[in-house]
Amino acid sequence: MRWLVLAALCVGCKGKKPPPKHDDARIMPADAAVADAAVDAAPDAWQMSTTITSDGVGPITADTNDADDFERLMPGYSAKSEHHEAEDYSYDEILVTKNRLQILRAVVQDKSLFKVEVDDATFTTASGVSVGTPVAELAAKIADIKCVYETYDPEADAERVDRSLRCGSEKLPRVLFEIDYEKFKGPEGTVSTKTIGKRKVVQIVWLADKD
Repeated sequence: MRWLVLAALCVGCKGKKPPPKHDDARIMPADAAVADAAVDAAPDAWQMSTTITSDGVGPITADTNDADDFERLMPGYSAKSEHHEAEDYSYDEILVTKNRLQILRAVVQDKSLFKVEVDDATFTTASGVSVGTPVAELAAKIADIKCVYETYDPEADAERVDRSLRCGSEKLPRVLFEIDYEKFKGPEGTVSTKTIGKRKVVQIVWLADKD
């Protein structure tokens, strides 16, 4: 469960990974009918990825660290940055919206991307998990999922988080599924997915890789 403990920390998670490379070259199959189908099914070269992986959220990777980068990588979306600073913390918050709907929230510390929070079902994991997915379905799609309920001292956290009900998988590192914890009365510690099966994913968090 070490990955869940690390996820609770709000400082020090840094990492750099090169952006994914795209090979636009196509290999045409010999069969003409198959070739036509392949061309019809192939996405446009500019189409933005919306898949959440251990390496990032769609086109967003650990190298993305300002609002201009987000807008460049996400055509059609708007990104606005706001700096937050106090005696015990300093970070930049980037909000990504489309048609006034918040899609992503990113936190940048010391000019390095710390995390990206996914608030909309536009982005999904490869297995089809998104914001709004019930925990029972999450457990069916990601077999090794484990969930934990924890409480914190909000004064010790820059974002004043006081508790969390989150799930994660060792097969999908750095990706966390925040679960609706309203009226949850269970003790701190491991929570069975069957116990919270009807609760839904309210946010998916990707933590930037650490060196």
